[in-house]
Amino acid sequence: MSNSRGMTAFFLTLSFGALIVTACDTQPERHNGGGVTAPSPAATMIPTPAPVVSPAAALSPFDKEFMTDAARGGMVEVQLGNAAARSAASNEVKQFGQRVATDHSQMSQTLRRLAAALNVELPQELEPEQRNMISRLQNLSGKAFDSEYMKMMIDDHMKDIPEFERAASQATNPEVKQFASQALPMLRDHLKMARDIAGKLGVKLPQGQ
Repeated sequence: MSNSRGMTAFFLTLSFGALIVTACDTQPERHNGGGVTAPSPAATMIPTPAPVVSPAAALSPFDKEFMTDAARGGMVEVQLGNAAARSAASNEVKQFGQRVATDHSQMSQTLRRLAAALNVELPQELEPEQRNMISRLQNLSGKAFDSEYMKMMIDDHMKDIPEFERAASQATNPEVKQFASQALPMLRDHLKMARDIAGKLGVKLPQGQ
């Protein structure tokens, strides 16, 4: 009988102890000075990634305008150069026209690759004034053609060089700045060649050219 009572007391003690352990496990963790503080919800949040900035955001309005003007200018130089290679009376003018068309075609390809990388859409059509200039040259022949073409080349390059110089120093985007810097030696070389050929042909240039 006494053994039965002792066993009953023993099982009651075990049950009571289990209840205490279960109650302790369900209590929230508290900071007691020597324990570990439960992490706050904010500490377990995944950081928000920084916004991705489009490359075009690094372009200033001047950069975009320069790229647009350079694209159209390159198309004009290629078409005029091709016309000179076909129709010029002077072999020297023909060769110069081919050189200009080739150089500006390569420069335009570089510009379009740059524009694609910067998410900039370049124009595909010329301005009416530019189309009229090309038509005017194509309607000429012989020495009149050569003279007019060389005048156009000198005038165009005298306008282009300051714009490229400005972009090389003031463009916000470093790739645009580099493009302008690398194109300048070619443009200056074209201008020098155009003046030399015009001088040989006796082309009368406006004052200042």
